[in-house]
Amino acid sequence: MKYRYIAPAAFLVVAILFFAVYVVGAGGHGSNPFDFIGYLLFPACLITGFLDSFLGGPGLLWMLLCFLLCLAQYFLIGYVIDILLSKRRRGRLSEVSVADAKQ
Repeated sequence: MKYRYIAPAAFLVVAILFFAVYVVGAGGHGSNPFDFIGYLLFPACLITGFLDSFLGGPGLLWMLLCFLLCLAQYFLIGYVIDILLSKRRRGRLSEVSVADAKQ
């Protein structure tokens, strides 16, 4: 599978649901089912928070940059998963070919 596309797409769906349900909808009238979004965004937003404190600028720009960095972060995580899975498949294929050669 192409995890480099699946991981950012899953994050994007969850982020859209967060904005559609919690921010626009009646999110303040009950418990927040999207509390985990803060943990997903934390590494990227920490970087943009440091940059915002030094450079300043509009908050919406930094929030959008945070989401873009998060997409890049999950793309890289998916890319690493793809690499690890391809190495594992190649290892298994070489084991199978050695076993076939012995017979």
